[in-house]
Amino acid sequence: MKRKRDERRTYTKKAVKALLIVGVLNAEIPYLLAYLGREPCTELAIAWITEIVAVILGYLCKAYFETKEQEKNKLQEKRLEKEQEVAG
Repeated sequence: MKRKRDERRTYTKKAVKALLIVGVLNAEIPYLLAYLGREPCTELAIAWITEIVAVILGYLCKAYFETKEQEKNKLQEKRLEKEQEVAG
């Protein structure tokens, strides 16, 4: 049976998705205020955009290092298998 897409997502992916959605919505608030004729708070928009970038960079770094570690482990396993074949 196939798993549903949400069952395969990790907690980190869910958290990043939620933070990005909230960040994008909050980054739009100053523009909405400007459209409605109120004074927008540009510092708020800058803070939320910075949060979005920080979350994305953090997640990308985490994913990169995890993938790199997995590949390193696979190469070590292959190397050990070859050594065992030669020795055995």
